[in-house]
Amino acid sequence: MPAAQNAELHARTPARPTRLLTRSNRRLAREGTWTWTLPALAARLPDGRTVTTCPSAGVCAQACYARAGAYRFPAVRAAHIRNLAFVLDDPAGWETAMRNELRHPRFIGAYVRIHDSGDFFSDDYLAAWLRIVNAIPGTHFYCYTKEVLMFRRHVEPEPPANLRWIYSLGGRHDQHIDLGLDRTADVFPTENAITDAGWNWDHDSDLRAAYGPTPIGMAARNIPQAKRRQGNRTFGEWQHEARQRRSA
Repeated sequence: MPAAQNAELHARTPARPTRLLTRSNRRLAREGTWTWTLPALAARLPDGRTVTTCPSAGVCAQACYARAGAYRFPAVRAAHIRNLAFVLDDPAGWETAMRNELRHPRFIGAYVRIHDSGDFFSDDYLAAWLRIVNAIPGTHFYCYTKEVLMFRRHVEPEPPANLRWIYSLGGRHDQHIDLGLDRTADVFPTENAITDAGWNWDHDSDLRAAYGPTPIGMAARNIPQAKRRQGNRTFGEWQHEARQRRSA
């Protein structure tokens, strides 16, 4: 490859992150929870590739907290892009780096939330995370996901003992969620709406969704445009309306 082309390619390749797990989310940091984060919904990499990171997103894409506020800061977006590029361009290297980082004593007995934003965008990526979780039995992992069918195929038949997952309403696979059996979360317009519906509330800890009683309700973030779009509905109700409109 000519030197000029090689230099151009190098300039378009994001630098590898030096640390994979962070405590950038304020609430999770207060609880001592570590996070791994990807760009929300989709991202364009410096080399021009466009990657969908939440393939089963539904109405949630119209009111996603991870596409507003601090998540839009250039430094934050660049960090998320670096994470995604590492996974895509060197999946084996990323998996090894993640295992090595998690073997540090600080993660013994710790909680790791997989995806402060983003989701399991492919079967191979989910399989890599399952290998990581199984290799680090002394750490507690949990995640929210809208990839219901993917988890039915790959996780539910033989789930790792140290992994909890929560199916998050507002996605294209909502109709496959069983509120009576599945650990489930929904976003409500207000805190009072959670109580009125008789759902449990995550007001004091994100860990309630993974380890407390289910189903769990979360109050919508104070993002004016997102709250206007959601109105007085939960994400689950909103998605149900959208599915009915498509059927009609």
